[in-house]
Amino acid sequence: MRMPNAPRAGWRLTLDAHAKPSVGVEPTTSFVAPAGACSGSMVFAPAGGPDWFVAWWQPRADSSAQLLVSQSTNAGASWSAPVAADDRDRKPLGCGRPNAAIAADSASGYVHLAYFLAPAQGAGVWYVHSQDRGATWHAPVGVFYGDDPARADVAAHGDTVLVAYEYPNADDERVGVALSYTAGHTFDARMAVSPNTERASDPRVAIGQGVAAIGWASGAPNTGGRGRGDFTVVDVARVGGRGD
Repeated sequence: MRMPNAPRAGWRLTLDAHAKPSVGVEPTTSFVAPAGACSGSMVFAPAGGPDWFVAWWQPRADSSAQLLVSQSTNAGASWSAPVAADDRDRKPLGCGRPNAAIAADSASGYVHLAYFLAPAQGAGVWYVHSQDRGATWHAPVGVFYGDDPARADVAAHGDTVLVAYEYPNADDERVGVALSYTAGHTFDARMAVSPNTERASDPRVAIGQGVAAIGWASGAPNTGGRGRGDFTVVDVARVGGRGD
């Protein structure tokens, strides 16, 4: 499914009860960024009722950054003290790095993050999750390795987690997806989803009852420059596993 006028930022992909995908606006709520936070890096996830999560990049003096998360239980009126979901970054990008992606499961209390990070070893797209509503975070899991900053998105349903990502290599302008049936503890499959005949960037992913949709901005070959797409492509597939 192709839609003209690909959105440049702040868009999301959703699936309705009939597994029909649509493009909308990312959810937000009230939040005052702490001093020094990267402006524009805040990403929000509703977790049911008045519960919300927010994640953002907080740079250090050496221009590396921590990925911080906070929770609100009153629709953004107040927020918990920030917790570092991943503090291993060593790349001096300051605020010139892609936003993380966040998703929250209101039933399980799990919170999921996908993001580009360059620790001392193993730069690439990473995933991390919390099973206690953001209080503590499991060890990060590498999704796809490469040195170039790349955007990613994450969606979850039960034990099934999908991470969609730009390939973190400047000469490979495709979008891929990683699939976990173990609530993100391990990833069981990784595959390219965009064709190699066109440039693909800025992916989004949604998941429902056994159906996944992946969208990306796309441009014709030789248009020059990643992310200069002129339409959005959405692909829908069936997935199976625990929790679906």
